[in-house]
Amino acid sequence: MPRRHRVKNDYKTIAAERIERLFELAERMFEKHPELADRYIKLAWRIATRYNIRLTATLKRKFCRKCLSFWKPGASCRVRVQSGCVVITCLRCGHVARLIYKPKGKQHNK
Repeated sequence: MPRRHRVKNDYKTIAAERIERLFELAERMFEKHPELADRYIKLAWRIATRYNIRLTATLKRKFCRKCLSFWKPGASCRVRVQSGCVVITCLRCGHVARLIYKPKGKQHNK
């Protein structure tokens, strides 16, 4: 029984490495082939859901959760800061993601 548990963890580590690699490839390929970058994101999402892997916060901010397209600010998404939130709008499907933003300690002038 312990052996089976170890094999399952090995699958998860391999899957996590593949997800990281697919995001790196998506960033590199976006300029020349944006459709290929979207394909890499879809593959990474399928791997994450199949092996029940939670994506890191930085990876979650790199793609649209609705249409699974890769986000490059200015090219495939619009980024705005409004009243304590970062608002990211997907230019492909129109989905809006709002992230809470708190500026690091305000400096007081004395």
